[in-house]
Amino acid sequence: MIGVRLLATRGGLSHLSILNIILRHCAFDTCRKAINVCLAVCLLTALASFLLGQDANWDLRNYHLYNGWAALHGRLSIDLAPAQLQSYFVPWLDAAYYLLVVKGSPMLAGTVLGAWHGLAFATIAAVAWLTLEGDPRRTWLAPLLGLAGCCSAVFLAELGNTMGDNTTAPFVIGALALTLRAARTDAACDWLQAGLLLGLALGLKLTNAPYALGLGLAALTTHGKWARRWRGAVLMTLAAIAMFALMAGPWFWLVNKQFGNPLFPQFNQWFHSPLAWPAPNNDASWLPKNMGQALTLPLLIAVKPGCIGEAYLYQPVWGILYLLAVLAIVKAALYRAGYRWRGLPVPNQSAARMLAVFVAVSFVMWMTMFSIHRYLTVLELVAPLALWLLIRHTLPAASAEKWAACLVMACAAAGGLGVVMMIKHNFWGHEGWTRPGFAVQAPHMEQPETATVLMVGGEPQAWRIPFLPHRAAYVGVAGFFPNSPGYDARVRQITTNRGGWVYALFPGAQEGAPCRCVLNPYVNQTSGQNRALIAEYETELPKYGWQLKPDTCTVHASYIGKSNYPYHWCQIVPLH
Repeated sequence: MIGVRLLATRGGLSHLSILNIILRHCAFDTCRKAINVCLAVCLLTALASFLLGQDANWDLRNYHLYNGWAALHGRLSIDLAPAQLQSYFVPWLDAAYYLLVVKGSPMLAGTVLGAWHGLAFATIAAVAWLTLEGDPRRTWLAPLLGLAGCCSAVFLAELGNTMGDNTTAPFVIGALALTLRAARTDAACDWLQAGLLLGLALGLKLTNAPYALGLGLAALTTHGKWARRWRGAVLMTLAAIAMFALMAGPWFWLVNKQFGNPLFPQFNQWFHSPLAWPAPNNDASWLPKNMGQALTLPLLIAVKPGCIGEAYLYQPVWGILYLLAVLAIVKAALYRAGYRWRGLPVPNQSAARMLAVFVAVSFVMWMTMFSIHRYLTVLELVAPLALWLLIRHTLPAASAEKWAACLVMACAAAGGLGVVMMIKHNFWGHEGWTRPGFAVQAPHMEQPETATVLMVGGEPQAWRIPFLPHRAAYVGVAGFFPNSPGYDARVRQITTNRGGWVYALFPGAQEGAPCRCVLNPYVNQTSGQNRALIAEYETELPKYGWQLKPDTCTVHASYIGKSNYPYHWCQIVPLH
């Protein structure tokens, strides 16, 4: 038992380990089984990640690899948005991945990420363990609901990749579990640990913001006097702010010092950096278009998953939860009117109420801020538990247990089936393992210490920069960055001040792939596709005062795993 406690305090999530919850509230034999099951799930997710192959998703090619390398090599004042809009996100997760995959081994990186993502099971099981307190079946029901949560469509789709939603999910759900325990014990250390985990998740990935608000409001719904509730919520909030400041504060300070906006280029309507348009600059294309869509979004997700993401990951649990929530409201109204039907008792009403507030508030905030499916990972992980409790509370007692089991299994199966189809078509992008995992055929560059390379277009290509000459400056143009006239002037200033050769880098045509260029899209031969790509990207440079020399363009190989992602390398000259 001493060894198990040592694991809980020094391994995994260190002293904040969610295993402490299980160790303090169950017998030795149950604890040992819980640890064994958690390890088995982590091994299974590590194996699944390994079998999927090397991660090659769009975001990795655009900014995850570059941002990690750039943060470790002090590129903030040298390059200018080579990874487009995402060039200045908090880079600590990406730096850890860069060290694992480039300095270590790509297979090691994929396996470690897969095992870490498996920790989500332990945190979900801990939340279920606390919420089902008083239910004699929780010893086996909590891990089953944890497994059902891990069958979430978006969780399985991101297993072992670098998008960060799975990576930070154990921190958020761990904070939820610690909050549930703190509501029972009212121990200051539990509130503080919950806040530290929440601040860590938010500092690593800002899209966890909806969960911070959801958990804060959930903390105010605990039983007891208002003074007790506010004390716990304030302690958790202060700890979260302190950890967030520690994790993200130094990076925000550096970015603000460089660009005049700590979140550059986002929310520039507040900070007015001259290098970006004074607009929010966030992706609003997935937000509900009107009040009708907002009020029915959970139903739309169930029947039309493309409304919240391009991956089309079917997840019917949201439609079912929404209908059950409406039924619960109707039941409450009928109860007040004297009509009632008897549901099954909820074992821990206080914990169930906190979970309901967390899910509802977080979902509404997610819908208002993003409405992007993969940012819903945390809620999809705890959705089977919420579904189980809501069915028991809402449906008649005679059929509640049967319906709960059937619907939880059906939602888990639907999510898993959707992911199987996505993997079949390699939607997020995986490649066969190689070592090294990344290889770039570097072109000849004259005097790289004074050279500038313009990364032209919106295709993801900054991942190549760590394997090109480091003394050059890399600048993004004609991509998805919300550049202002001040940005265009800064591009010209960089090339002028460096005074050396200027090159253009943009994608080449992959062998056998259909042409994605705007001009001449019906050309089938690779050479014809490359000519069309050169003609297309040539039109983007004159606005920056440069002209591409097509006769100097050469195509070079660059590999992620076993797949070649060719690119063009061209000389450019001042426009006369």
